[in-house]
Amino acid sequence: MSGEIVVKLFGARALLDISNDLGQVRVPTLILHARDDQVVPIDEGRMLAANIPRAEFVELDSRNHILLQDEPVWHRFCEAVRSFLQPRAGTAASPFMALSARERQVLALMTEGMSNTEIAESLVISEKTVRNHASNVFDKLGVWSRAQAIVFARDRGFRA
Repeated sequence: MSGEIVVKLFGARALLDISNDLGQVRVPTLILHARDDQVVPIDEGRMLAANIPRAEFVELDSRNHILLQDEPVWHRFCEAVRSFLQPRAGTAASPFMALSARERQVLALMTEGMSNTEIAESLVISEKTVRNHASNVFDKLGVWSRAQAIVFARDRGFRA
């Protein structure tokens, strides 16, 4: 396309603001966003997910706006899309089904405000093992931090 058309396209995109309509979305929504996206900041993806009811947000470890098949995170991307597109029994499949029993225990104790040391003592495992389980929980839920995991669990009615 010509430079003139590119300028018009980017100008039109810059003026589009649907933020006031996000709460009206009533369809299953999956938002995948590269952590270090060079075109759109990740906070924009997080804002979409926070304002669309029951949206699923998956943060991908990439800097590309358009993910490339040879990137290490490609598998995670495909897994998230497949999981999202699978038929769900009832209203929706629980995002917590992917967690092992131990990961569910660790998440439950995190939501109670326990530190890794306290969780390790409670479950009689090492603190390193708790960190490993926590990392798995973050990956499986598509969150980046303990705080995000706790909010994710709370917002989706997680019960151990």
